[in-house]
Amino acid sequence: MIDTTYSTETLRQLVRINSVNPSLSADGPGEKEIARFICRELREMNIETEFDEFAPGRVNVTGIIRGRKSGTGTARSLMLNAHMDTVGITGMENPFSGEIRDGKLFGRGSYDMKGSIAAILAAARAVMDQKIRLDGDLLLTFVADEEYKSIGATHLMKKIRTNAAVVTEPTGLDVCLAHRGMGVFKITTRGRTAHGGKHKLGIDANAMMGRILAEVGNLSGEISRRKEHPLCGAGSVHVPLVRGGRSLFIYANECVAHVELRTLPGETEQTVREDLQQILVKLKQEDPMFDAALETVIWQSPYEIDRSASIVKMAEEAVSMVLQEPPKYIGHTWWEDSAIFGEAGIETVILGPDGGGIHEEVEWVALESVHQLSRILLRLAERCCGSAVSQNT
Repeated sequence: MIDTTYSTETLRQLVRINSVNPSLSADGPGEKEIARFICRELREMNIETEFDEFAPGRVNVTGIIRGRKSGTGTARSLMLNAHMDTVGITGMENPFSGEIRDGKLFGRGSYDMKGSIAAILAAARAVMDQKIRLDGDLLLTFVADEEYKSIGATHLMKKIRTNAAVVTEPTGLDVCLAHRGMGVFKITTRGRTAHGGKHKLGIDANAMMGRILAEVGNLSGEISRRKEHPLCGAGSVHVPLVRGGRSLFIYANECVAHVELRTLPGETEQTVREDLQQILVKLKQEDPMFDAALETVIWQSPYEIDRSASIVKMAEEAVSMVLQEPPKYIGHTWWEDSAIFGEAGIETVILGPDGGGIHEEVEWVALESVHQLSRILLRLAERCCGSAVSQNT
């Protein structure tokens, strides 16, 4: 059985902890406080736990429930994963309230993804309290920085290996097989500073950037028509930031734009970067005075797992058993840590709760879906790791 009172109260406490990513908000405290809370919960369950502050203020937490056949290579291990950081709280009235109304729990991170953290902890507690003897290891991992550069997941892959993983990002309890990737590229145009009245001396870096932006607009239409993934839809490109110039009455010597692309499974940094590089080459050919440079700022690969993979089949079985109906197969249009685990050779599926308001001013998670997720994760752990005692959940 899953202790739903425990998962509800744990979720409320998690939401009341501010874990805004400091790379996204200057006053974001990061993961240290919420990591301490999770560590206390795991240690109270007598689970082997590591508090890993791998950079100042940035923390991963790992709990391991050792299987009876741990280390023998004869049983499969499973990782249940969630990230602890959240996006910022601008525009939110009560971001850390944990208020419950109409079966929904509100607050920043409730849906993305503290509901999942609570579900993992509740499933782990069921394993320990009911003395469910798994054959393989069950790893409980809670990572930093997924909302920015995923330094937590990257660091985690330097320390652990497992046969399979469930990333518990929100899916509405459907099974997510694929997600888009993300690339952020910086384009810098270089002009020449001069008095605004000396047009023969000045070279306008902002005007150069305008030509690039027009070409990026054309590229946006081309990308949307070029290819469509059956689960993730089409790729996309937009320009979230442009900054140029020093002052009125002065020719801008430099302009910087950040171009964000959302990519599809199968696309690589090289192929995506080439699209942007071709724009710069074209404009240089048209105007020898054109001067621009391209730099990769962030690259996160897209991800896809085959529907025939064993962890996918196990996830489908677990969802079907708990919900009494088979799940849908879906894709996400955003990026997630699952790509990092997949690139490390770990069979990874994405499965999480239901809710709404992801990255919005009003965020909530459906409490019943958190409880259902706990039951699904417990069954999945028994199925994947092998269980000597199967409890009725």
